[in-house]
Amino acid sequence: MLHVTNGDSAAERIRAAGVEGPILPWRDVLHDGPVPPGLPLEALSEVRAGFIASRGWGAADEVRASFAERDRTLAASRDEDEVVLWFEHDLYDQLQLIQLLDWCAAHPHPRLTLINPAEYLGMMDAARIRELFDDRATVTPEQLALGRRAWDAFRAPDPRGLEAVIAGGGDAMPHLPAALFRLLEEYPAVGNGLSRSQEQILIAFAGGPSTLREAYPASHHQVEDAIWMGDGSFAGLVQALASGPTPLLAFEDDGDGADGGPGAAMDRRAALTDAGREVLSGGADAVRMNGIDRWIGGVHLSGRDARWRWDADEERLVEAG
Repeated sequence: MLHVTNGDSAAERIRAAGVEGPILPWRDVLHDGPVPPGLPLEALSEVRAGFIASRGWGAADEVRASFAERDRTLAASRDEDEVVLWFEHDLYDQLQLIQLLDWCAAHPHPRLTLINPAEYLGMMDAARIRELFDDRATVTPEQLALGRRAWDAFRAPDPRGLEAVIAGGGDAMPHLPAALFRLLEEYPAVGNGLSRSQEQILIAFAGGPSTLREAYPASHHQVEDAIWMGDGSFAGLVQALASGPTPLLAFEDDGDGADGGPGAAMDRRAALTDAGREVLSGGADAVRMNGIDRWIGGVHLSGRDARWRWDADEERLVEAG
């Protein structure tokens, strides 16, 4: 059987638990960067590989080769007796899961099963991994249909389809509504123009200068139940906040940390600027101050007047204009 899971940490735990069969780590941060509509898996992988390479998370040729090998392995899964999907409850995993459910709906497998705990696979012991494996459930037609609907909504240039998926409830996929709600919170807020993650980052630096490595867990532990965002995505958000005509954060050095190796960016120190304090207090709007250039699934937010905003009080998207 083939096991498909969120990344290398979970793959190592599954392997160490003695579960038999090859393991395919999906390895894509779908909440970060473009995920445009209308592309088959291989073409979308080209887009995703280009984005990941552009962020400095790997050499372009190596990243593209990794995606191509991943997609070939998935295509060959029809020859396996069973395909087991291992995914967690958070946004990172749920986006990977709906992508795979969409693909599996178009490429049916006679024995497709799912393990989808409200726990982190990378933190589990072997006994818990084996227990989950023994309790795996067959993927239902309702789950395949919801996965397709959610994946289409995530890639659409109009994000309101995500609200419809959330409103539909989570009978088939109990963790999906909360994950997609968390995605909508990444739209710039009505009022200060910050996404939820950006606001949490600024709060983490509000007490004084600190390294990104220190601010990383602090920004999550304010309100998140665990750290779900990778440090590369976190560092990218910090860099964006420290850029533009009126930076909201300021680094204490002039470099970008790239020359010191993969972890060097996390050792840089930054502090909140006066503009950052003003935005954090609601006295200014980050998008109108510095503009925005960010993809959220199939939506590209750009310029100083983001088309879509998140109204936290009403818990809904608002279209500008």
